[in-house]
Amino acid sequence: MATRQLPLFALRRPQRVCFYDLSAGKSRAKFSAYTPKAMVFFSEKYGVPVVSDPADLASFDVVFFSLHCFRDFYKVARLAEHKRPGQEWIAGGKACATPTGVSWIMDYIWIGDCRASFPLILAGDRDLAGMWSAKNPDRMIRYVDEDIDPEPLSSSEIEMSKGCPRRCLFCIHPWRHHYQEAPKEKIKEFIRAHPGRGVGLVSNSSDDVSYYDEIAATLTESGKTDMIVSNAVQGLTESVVSQRKREMLLGVEGMSERLRWAVNKPIPRETYRAKLDLCLRHGKQIRTVYQLNLPGEEARDFDELVDDVTYMRRQFKKGSWAIPFIPNQPSAHTPFQWVVPRYSVEMADRVMEFRKSMFGSGATGITFYVPAVLGAAKWFAQVIAEWIPITPAVADAVQKIPPKLGVREMVQALDSLGVTLPREFLHRDRDTVFPWSNIITTGDDADKRKRFEGMERKLSSTRFTGTSQSVPEMWDR
Repeated sequence: MATRQLPLFALRRPQRVCFYDLSAGKSRAKFSAYTPKAMVFFSEKYGVPVVSDPADLASFDVVFFSLHCFRDFYKVARLAEHKRPGQEWIAGGKACATPTGVSWIMDYIWIGDCRASFPLILAGDRDLAGMWSAKNPDRMIRYVDEDIDPEPLSSSEIEMSKGCPRRCLFCIHPWRHHYQEAPKEKIKEFIRAHPGRGVGLVSNSSDDVSYYDEIAATLTESGKTDMIVSNAVQGLTESVVSQRKREMLLGVEGMSERLRWAVNKPIPRETYRAKLDLCLRHGKQIRTVYQLNLPGEEARDFDELVDDVTYMRRQFKKGSWAIPFIPNQPSAHTPFQWVVPRYSVEMADRVMEFRKSMFGSGATGITFYVPAVLGAAKWFAQVIAEWIPITPAVADAVQKIPPKLGVREMVQALDSLGVTLPREFLHRDRDTVFPWSNIITTGDDADKRKRFEGMERKLSSTRFTGTSQSVPEMWDR
């Protein structure tokens, strides 16, 4: 499909620029759910064309990539042959905090928020504090943490908060940003002015937003619903749940109370069950997200989850409950960066058996949906993208890794294919130098290592290793 150069605002120097859509949408109407919001926002605001056919790339001097996830690093590898001499490639998105995977092919990588900076980058400015450059790859760069901007992201979406006031050890949000909320009245104005029924109030967890009860009331008064609400479980209130018209997304993370306590998301089992009860009692669809492979995880943790599901099936004869499991991926710039990656094939198999057991559940009560868990080899492909450049040769080697191996076996398999991971991948201590150590995030503080060591103390404590506490008597009715 031929591309059309749209009008650009005044540039410092002439250049033809475009976004490349790695999700392969060929027009705005065909953008998928995996199309990065930043690409859509900036392309529409500044008239930057979006292309998805590699043959179109030769027409442009500068190509922007907004990387949605680590899988996009592999898509870039397959696209690299289409980069012509003299052309600049600039990445953002998932490469913000861990540029290693695409550093071999990108000329520049923007580290951090970009609303205020994008016009400068578009105008040709490359000497910016947050700009990683292939010409000086080891230069210390500070993650750009811009103030929250009340300008809508799209006709239906607006950012309500950024960052997170909690300190879950595995999550990037509290360690990358300072927590901020958009002005309450701006969000209310957006809700009332939006012509459609569904609005997207973007937030890591809407229940942490100090004024969300008021927003829930405004949504109800306006006949609107928040399409992308996410919840921190403890913050759910009767008023929010009763007024919610769409699925309730609950980030539970740990399959058991002891796991949640260890990773600093301490949701007591009593509270957890009470919030599920609240949602199902009001007839809401719920989606509870759990992680596999958390430190200290054992079979008994999954047993506790199964017990909780069994209890709710006895209590409620109708409803909808989705239970996705996400394999944990230790993240840069969090206390989990010192966690050695692990993948339990046995636990993944158990999840898949649990999934099968839920087929047809709606015929006798709550309808359960358990998506297939990400397999070991595909998970491994994501994890190593933080550590080594994902070149075409690496992408080819990763495709040959057997699908069901443990982490050490996958490291060995990759080595036999000519790709060697650094020793630090499996050996991490206080003095480990990570490949992303020249990136400083706003949320960095001296407590990150101490928080990791605090988790280690929890994992060896009697509370963690002893027999798990039973649910209080109130649940045995």
